[in-house]
Amino acid sequence: ERLHIDLTKDAYRATNHKDEYTQMTLWLERREKILWHDNFVQWRLVGDIAPQEIIPPDMDYRRAIKMTKHPTIKRVQLDRIVREYGATFFTEALARYVVGRNQPGLSAAQLEREAAHIIIPFDTVATFHRIKFNSINARGIQDLSVTVDSVHCQPSQEDKRGHMIPARFDTVLVNEGDGGTTGVDGYRVAQVRVVFTLTNQASNVLFRAGPAQPPTHLAYVEWFTPFQQPESHHGLYKVARLIRHGERLASIINISDIRRSIHLIPNFGVAAPREWTSSTVLECCSTFFVNPFSDRHAYLTLV
Repeated sequence: ERLHIDLTKDAYRATNHKDEYTQMTLWLERREKILWHDNFVQWRLVGDIAPQEIIPPDMDYRRAIKMTKHPTIKRVQLDRIVREYGATFFTEALARYVVGRNQPGLSAAQLEREAAHIIIPFDTVATFHRIKFNSINARGIQDLSVTVDSVHCQPSQEDKRGHMIPARFDTVLVNEGDGGTTGVDGYRVAQVRVVFTLTNQASNVLFRAGPAQPPTHLAYVEWFTPFQQPESHHGLYKVARLIRHGERLASIINISDIRRSIHLIPNFGVAAPREWTSSTVLECCSTFFVNPFSDRHAYLTLV
């Protein structure tokens, strides 16, 4: 699908839709020449690397987040964030995030008391429906042309023919602060409900002035239970929704804490319920197994 977009859809959009095959071929040829020239310029700027330091691109473990320059939707009402994105406790979670950032030494009880006094000075936010991860090439440069992973967080919508496209809110692996390069210590699974940004004016009101600037992109996530010992008969980690007082536990995090997307396998039990679908199983199923075999990066991270 990625090649179809890069080599067909984008090429067709660049034509005037008349005698398109010749124009598409010429456009692709020029794009390839530009890419080669850009690689040459980067090589000249950085300088060559000793052969023993070069890592094959498909074996490189590093990756970097890439967000679009402009949001998917510039203004989304907060009640719509709750209703369509499912971010039930958005304002409460944002208030806790603001207090935690302004006063990092507070206990959980103190944080809750202070958060009750936070007033959110806006009623709309700009939202993004996708987080992309680019590979970092052998010379340590982020390769914007290669998307190795992505996280979707978009509500249901109608296509041009009036057909309903189900909502999609992906699950991710979040670094809670002390996560390492490999292994699950310091990581937890969460489901991303909405990715958003605050205006400079809102940030200046909410966050105290200091040397550390507030994050540009934030995410509202719903947590799963921490990693325990893997199941003995198949070696997979088992997780479930983290529920407190009958409600899902949610937080606001910096998107830089998101390590990668993660695939969850539903715990079907004896038989898979017929009403479960790919778009509803995250809401219907209560427990899941974390899949370390979706790709090489997932395997190195989880095993």
